[in-house]
Amino acid sequence: MQRLRDRPWLGDPHRALALVVVVALTVRLAGLGVRVAHWDEGRVGYWILRTAASGHWEYRPIIHGPFVQHVTRWVIAVAGASDFVMRLPVAILGSLFPLSALLFRTRLQDTETIALGVVLALNPLLLYYSRFMRSDLPLAVFAFVTFGALVAAIDTDRRRYLHLAAIAFALALTTKENAILYPVSWLGAIVMVGVGAAVAARRHGRDPIDPVRSGLAAAMGRVRSWGRTLLLIPLEMLPVLVFFYAPRSPDPDAGLWSALADPSLLPRVVWDATVGSAGAFADLWLVPDMHAHPYAPYLAHFGAVLALAAAATVVFAVVAIRWHPRPLVAFCGWWALSAVVGYPYVADIKAPWLAVHVVVALAIPAAIGLVAVFDRLPTVGLDGHTVATVGLAALLVSSGAFVVGSSALITYQQPPHGLNVVAQGGQPGGDLRPIVEDLQTAAATNEGADVLYYGDIAVANESHNDQPPAASNWYDRLPLPWYTEATGATVTSAADIDSLPADPPPVVIADSTQRDVLHARLPGYSVREEAVLLRPGPVTIGAFGFEYELGGQTYVFFVDRAALATDG
Repeated sequence: MQRLRDRPWLGDPHRALALVVVVALTVRLAGLGVRVAHWDEGRVGYWILRTAASGHWEYRPIIHGPFVQHVTRWVIAVAGASDFVMRLPVAILGSLFPLSALLFRTRLQDTETIALGVVLALNPLLLYYSRFMRSDLPLAVFAFVTFGALVAAIDTDRRRYLHLAAIAFALALTTKENAILYPVSWLGAIVMVGVGAAVAARRHGRDPIDPVRSGLAAAMGRVRSWGRTLLLIPLEMLPVLVFFYAPRSPDPDAGLWSALADPSLLPRVVWDATVGSAGAFADLWLVPDMHAHPYAPYLAHFGAVLALAAAATVVFAVVAIRWHPRPLVAFCGWWALSAVVGYPYVADIKAPWLAVHVVVALAIPAAIGLVAVFDRLPTVGLDGHTVATVGLAALLVSSGAFVVGSSALITYQQPPHGLNVVAQGGQPGGDLRPIVEDLQTAAATNEGADVLYYGDIAVANESHNDQPPAASNWYDRLPLPWYTEATGATVTSAADIDSLPADPPPVVIADSTQRDVLHARLPGYSVREEAVLLRPGPVTIGAFGFEYELGGQTYVFFVDRAALATDG
């Protein structure tokens, strides 16, 4: 191991982490636009495009914080609307994530710092959600930077890290509502580390109050010395929050841009961005009905996600907790445990992306554990073929194979397997790319309506879907509205066969149960059926005496290829 540390790329964490970032960027951008949009990407992407077209935007808690919405809209304005461009901002953030390891250099060895960057770059769960237009990965990045900046501020007494922590946490608050759970977890972890220190002191015959008393004294000393800087933190956070949460409007007397031109409007805009947004958040996410579900199945699902996409991270974190139970490791262990216990309770659906917030808590212990395993290999007799040597080597090899294999199966297999719990049920399991190409052709060549939704996915007034919340059955169309909006296709509906126009649009979409009904009315149309959920139909699986219902859905697509070939 010492020979490895003597190599320049391990002796300089900055150089090594730069290489890690290049690798992270490569694995995130490779085939970034291949996967068809998830339902969640489709609905948010659709409203991003509608905001760009109308100029109207206001905070809607059901689609989470504004950071991803605004940044993605700006990128689309420059590079155009596509799956690749839609996911690009999150992919770049995920690629830069390993650089946050440098904030922990006061607590980590150089090799541990590099290992932390590797974990943040290559953990399969972080990789998957770095390639997904959703707010959990940005939240994890900004919250982790906040934590790292606070650690660096405490260890170096440099106030610039407090300013970094303030801006990073303000950005975290603009990503997703569960940002408020991070400081709650951190406070709980501090308490448990203090309890652990008191128990250890008592075990060694010392006064158990001493470590608690000394910790509180040190904390109060920092607060007094940082007094002026701490007072500035809310003033630094406020502009970030107002900028992202303030409503936008093309009207001359409403919205952020109007307030910048007319300062008399500013108090109302600031109020809407802060107090108004907080109230909207509380009205939706803090009501009991949002969490009224049985706890055990959600916990089991959470555990399955961690086992499938983060097992190596968990194993090395456990190694660190067992071999190197230093305060930072203990803190992260309690932080991770609070997330494992808490998220299945606060979740409104079985959401695999929430496991991202466990992985970032385990990243530091996992990095320490990874280096510890490497360090122990020579000491147990690398050439002696001892049981310990074989075991440690097997752990390293199997963990590496797990990371590569898990990433390949979870992230790059397209279409995804029907049991891919990380992909989540809202990920279409069919090949919708040919349909998307037909939508593009229809929008470019057809006159009049381009796409017709039939039956249960028909909407009486299509303009009702321009701003959230949309009509309830509109959501069953996802992710197709993202593609129709991105291509500029004109959309209409028919609730039943009598409402079907005499000359239907070149693309007609319906639930697969309507295939026979439509087939007689659409002669000459080619027909294609594809899964718009992860599975083509509902599936029941049994495990440990329990039965689990897995949803599925298939749609039928009628395409008049002759019309698309001749129009225009």
